[in-house]
Amino acid sequence: MTAKDYAHRWLLVIPFLWQIGAVPLVNDIAWRPLSLPFPMMWQLVGIVITTVVIAIVFRLDERREAEAGEGEDGRS
Repeated sequence: MTAKDYAHRWLLVIPFLWQIGAVPLVNDIAWRPLSLPFPMMWQLVGIVITTVVIAIVFRLDERREAEAGEGEDGRS
């Protein structure tokens, strides 16, 4: 496998940017959805986004490994 086969792992940067990089942008928003401070809601939504991104990367990894396994002669 080459590094190009795992280029989809760059998707894991999205949760980092969401949780850490954008905090200064959302810290001063006064809107309170569901009576929660906006930064708290931002973090909660970030958890859902992180879960989705990790699931996508996991599925893509499985698919890449299955495709690589088909090309071999059957030995593990």
